[in-house]
Amino acid sequence: MAVVFYFISIIAILQGIYGLLDGIRSARHIRTFRPHSDWRPRVVVICPCKGTDPEFRANAQSILAQDYPDLRTLFVVESADDLAVADLQALGTDPLVAGLATIRGQKVHNMIHAVEASGDADVFVFCDADARFPKNWVRDLIAPLEDETVAVTTGYRWYTTESGSLPALFRSIWNASAVTALGDHSRNFAWGGSMAIRRETFDRIGVRDAWDRTVSDDMAMTLAARSAGQRIVFVPACLIPSHGDCTWTELLEFTTRQIIVVRVFDPRLWRVAFVGQTIFNISFYWAIVRMWTMPAAAGVWLILYGLSAVKSAIRLKAVSSVLPRGILSNRRWSYILLTPLSALLYEYNMLRSALTRDIVWRHRRYRMISPRHTVIVHGVKEN
Repeated sequence: MAVVFYFISIIAILQGIYGLLDGIRSARHIRTFRPHSDWRPRVVVICPCKGTDPEFRANAQSILAQDYPDLRTLFVVESADDLAVADLQALGTDPLVAGLATIRGQKVHNMIHAVEASGDADVFVFCDADARFPKNWVRDLIAPLEDETVAVTTGYRWYTTESGSLPALFRSIWNASAVTALGDHSRNFAWGGSMAIRRETFDRIGVRDAWDRTVSDDMAMTLAARSAGQRIVFVPACLIPSHGDCTWTELLEFTTRQIIVVRVFDPRLWRVAFVGQTIFNISFYWAIVRMWTMPAAAGVWLILYGLSAVKSAIRLKAVSSVLPRGILSNRRWSYILLTPLSALLYEYNMLRSALTRDIVWRHRRYRMISPRHTVIVHGVKEN
């Protein structure tokens, strides 16, 4: 058994070193990539909404308050009875009503409806209603699109932890690890909460067709861009705070849903991540068990913990250069010390995602047969 332990541990250490180097490259991109452009195309911001939460009105206001000269904002809901309608009307805007989706995810259905009502926009900007956007968000996000070799620009989310609850903290730590998967390379993916694309590119690479029967707007756009050999650029200034609390049940539902979507849309990445995560967890937690009788196991544990902690610290320093002041206060050490625990959450997500293709999104259940084939499961009680 000692031979097996050392073999797995060596692999875990090597992948930890590779991950650290990749994190350093990503952190450099986050700290230094600040594109600027005087290009001012006509922009339509499209924000699908369903229901409200305590942060909804402030989030919607942050979209309406963008510092951009030629901007139109379209909020879109499923039904005129949606709770979001009253809040949006109180802010002086009437949302579009898309109707009930029957062959695709409701969010995607809403976005298609808004695109069709977008008029003469040159650039589409898509966002989520659970994020808080700085005034220059649109300017920063569209800047790299002046280069016509760039198909999509994207930001990413950073969950805040003002509530102080453990589930919210673990959601933020879990989500933070994906930030350093983005950088100056060809592996970037679009995030639907903050992504932009030229109308001409949207049509040319077939995003509308990719959305036709899907449930994931951003992964479908990612695959469309990759299939066309086009670039996706991560804009660090568009790392957007997402405020709010969550329960343990919501944490497990959210994190598992993300991994199931990855399994369906990028099965190769899912397999690599599953194997890598499992190797780390076996080595890390086996070392804890063995360190009392095998001194070398303590060394393995320290190396793995050290690699994880250093990567987390580098990531924190990088994102602190773009996040609003105060977002990381009082929680910094949690991101460094608790990252190995989030690896257990990832393991749970991986195991669950291996057993199902069903996700629950905004109280509706979907079965993802393939990236372009989604079945809406009827008769499911809302939770």
